Amino acid sequence: MEFLGVGYQELLLILVLMLVVVGPERLPTMAYQIGRAVRTLQQYARAVRNEFRDEFDYLEEQYRTIRGEVDTARAELQEEQASWQRDLQVATAIDLPPLLEEPNGKAPSTSESATPATSSPPENAESAQPVGPPAQEATSSGQEEKPPAPPMVF
Repeated sequence: MEFLGVGYQELLLILVLMLVVVGPERLPTMAYQIGRAVRTLQQYARAVRNEFRDEFDYLEEQYRTIRGEVDTARAELQEEQASWQRDLQVATAIDLPPLLEEPNGKAPSTSESATPATSSPPENAESAQPVGPPAQEATSSGQEEKPPAPPMVF
């Protein structure tokens, strides 16, 4: 058996040297003081180890709590996004790809499939009304609309 790289023979040599240096009268008190110091160091090491264990347990508990809250918020946001996307598809009548993926890696399912509205061409070309304003009316006002000025960046 070795303790800190010191075997039985080295330990016996150290004890004999201590007996010679310290003397037989003070050897028992010195051994008691060394034992007490080692015990105190072990208590400090145990206290530090327990403190670290408690802190790591607390941090792990906080991580699990925050992770649960983040997962809940993510699920709520995905549900809300899917709802908004369904409303937008119904309102615009076009099929949009999903913006977010669900946690299982699949796109959110939509229960309603919107198809673009088609209109048949009018039977009579003369009765057809133009969709936009006539070109003459747009230029007759005399003022052309200018695009907004780009924002100034400093």
